[in-house]
Amino acid sequence: MKASTPIRLLAAAAASLTLFAACSDSDKDTTKTVATEAVADTAGDAETTVPVTDAAPSFEGDLVGTFALDAGDCTAAAPTGSYFQMVQPGGTAEAGPFVPNADSACKDTNFTLLAPGTDGGLTSGTAQASPTPAFDANNNALVAAIAAPAKFFGSAFGVATDGSGPIPSITATGGTLTGDLSSFTAYWGGGTFSQGSAAATGTIDPTTGDYTLTWTSLISGGSFNGFTGVWHLQGTFTPKG
Repeated sequence: MKASTPIRLLAAAAASLTLFAACSDSDKDTTKTVATEAVADTAGDAETTVPVTDAAPSFEGDLVGTFALDAGDCTAAAPTGSYFQMVQPGGTAEAGPFVPNADSACKDTNFTLLAPGTDGGLTSGTAQASPTPAFDANNNALVAAIAAPAKFFGSAFGVATDGSGPIPSITATGGTLTGDLSSFTAYWGGGTFSQGSAAATGTIDPTTGDYTLTWTSLISGGSFNGFTGVWHLQGTFTPKG
């Protein structure tokens, strides 16, 4: 019985060596695998292409381009888009009383809807003059660059920014618009009516360019002497390319 003890000890030692060798090989394999994966990851990172995105536009400062018009719409309770109103003498732009337009497409005929013209809308930094002639044989306005001619009491009127006045300029400051639209002129019934303002105001989304622009203008002379035009333009600004 005593003679078998060394044999058992030798067997146990041999088993331990075998286990150590196996563990060592396993460790070596694991290390090798981890290193390989790290190299693969590093190589993958080196080959990764980071997409380059353009910076979002920021509409700030002097804006030169086109203030495209959203067509007026009166299917909702309150009109949206671009439109015109006329206030009777002594009234206000907020409360009227307004002049109803028998040719209005709205249930509330105080509103005359505007649609984009051949230029798509109002441009800043350049004039949009009237054509020659400015009227057809029936005194309907042929002025159509800013807005499509719209019917007002039987005759179509159009608008232009004639070169005889200041070039339209509009500035954005923190989402607020201010503009000089002194040259804005309405053509109706064979005559012209100054409908500009040096104090047009509005708002603009600095990222999307969505805007609103409003102003009022007292009419001096002609058929509507003493009346006031109320203008509301709405749409999206696109800078000059």
